[in-house]
Amino acid sequence: MKFLIMIMVLMGLNSCQGKSDGKNRITSKNLVSKKYFVKGMTCGGCIIGVKTALNKSEELSIADKNIDVGEAVLKFEEKNYKEAATDCAVTKSIEKVTEFKVFLDKEHTKRACGS
Repeated sequence: MKFLIMIMVLMGLNSCQGKSDGKNRITSKNLVSKKYFVKGMTCGGCIIGVKTALNKSEELSIADKNIDVGEAVLKFEEKNYKEAATDCAVTKSIEKVTEFKVFLDKEHTKRACGS
């Protein structure tokens, strides 16, 4: 019985895995997961600031968010994710309320929106 439950759990986990397109974006069951790198975050207070900024945005419809120091992984419904436009909306939301800068790479060389 335990073996059967283990197999069912593993099959379920396998079906939840999405496909990566190499752009910090993973699609899975009508959701697009995008990772942003936020320069300047150093603590839990910074995380709260980014969460607050994203919650205030009227442009964004975020299905789920996982914010950690220096990174924000946001999930959008596919219909609400418009690549560059969404990246800019995320950037503007965070940079308008905080002093942080948003990038698409860990090295902080590629801005998520503009220069």
